[in-house]
Amino acid sequence: MKHKLTLLVVLAVMISTMAMAQQPAKKNIFVKGQKKPALFGLAFNLSDFNAPNNFGSGSNGKSLSIKDMSQGFSLYYWKGLTPAIDLSVKLNGIFHDYSALYYGIPGKTEIGLELEPTVNIRPIKDENLWAPFLTAGVGMGLYTNHIGAYLPLGVGLQLNAGSTTYFFLQAQYKVALTPKVLDNNLFYSLGFAQNIGGNPSAVPVAPAPVIPSVK
Repeated sequence: MKHKLTLLVVLAVMISTMAMAQQPAKKNIFVKGQKKPALFGLAFNLSDFNAPNNFGSGSNGKSLSIKDMSQGFSLYYWKGLTPAIDLSVKLNGIFHDYSALYYGIPGKTEIGLELEPTVNIRPIKDENLWAPFLTAGVGMGLYTNHIGAYLPLGVGLQLNAGSTTYFFLQAQYKVALTPKVLDNNLFYSLGFAQNIGGNPSAVPVAPAPVIPSVK
């Protein structure tokens, strides 16, 4: 468990360090710039349902292993609301043995479908090559004929390839609002999105006031 908590901390530190190091100090990367255009993309994801169960239990848990996680995919729509805030709407498909949660006995692997709108806050401009962000939202899913809800909270890092293609790396802690339907879990995602909204929207600049000439 300590390994996984350390991984999240290191990820957050790396994101902050990479973002601060990408531009010369003289250039203010925090100045508001363009809003992100509309994007559509897909991602590969991993869900860890074991780690949160060890929180506070005194157990060190298992070492981080992909084979112990549930695999899945995501389709998402991403759009800038302001130069610093983006809205994303994701459709997650997660392959997991949900019957083990409901009935306490292992069953077959089934797919859970989640609809997840989130708000993503970036401290630096979207047009930079690297940009870290914080994410928070609310999600609802259908898991083997059971409906559940959760709160996704996490961090992410985006790579902007010419404002045409974006790559996203995310780590989330999903807090279950319906514990009888869904366990708390850690969610990792790596994907890309393509610009479908044309050129980025620039922030309108107010025209300079006209000073009447004095005759």
